[in-house]
Amino acid sequence: MEISLAEVFANEGVKKFFEFDEFPKEDRFEFNGEELRILKPLQVSGYIIRYEEKISLQMGIKTSIQRICSRCLTAFEESIDIMANFTFGKDNKDADNDSIPIYGDSIVIDEIVIDEVLSQISMKPLCNTDCNGLCPICGTNKNLGQCDCVIDEVDPRLEILKSLLEKE
Repeated sequence: MEISLAEVFANEGVKKFFEFDEFPKEDRFEFNGEELRILKPLQVSGYIIRYEEKISLQMGIKTSIQRICSRCLTAFEESIDIMANFTFGKDNKDADNDSIPIYGDSIVIDEIVIDEVLSQISMKPLCNTDCNGLCPICGTNKNLGQCDCVIDEVDPRLEILKSLLEKE
């Protein structure tokens, strides 16, 4: 995904619109120990505009990613729909702490788009908000059915009180 800047450099204040609908070169990424797979092409649309020797990039990003639920370990599809804004400065002299330096007459936004998608996804993915997870004893997915396991967890600090109820 490459955006030519020639028209924008020549005309301050003129918006140049762009639209991309494509898969990235790699469709698998690692995020926080989880392997993510992009299921639908990245739909990226927006515009760039030059003002005061800086380039402003405004874009919307839509796609779907395959995730693994952190409770039940089932694969599910997470939809992504985000807006992002970036500022670019021509060469290092015009770039400040809030802008990204650009060199040449174009911007390649592939890495920026992927980084933005990864920064917006949840750290603990859930297939749905009511996910019941797995049984800690037998491993049954509690979303699909109940098991017969009895979970008798006692706080270790109160374990001594359990002995008072037992008869010798």
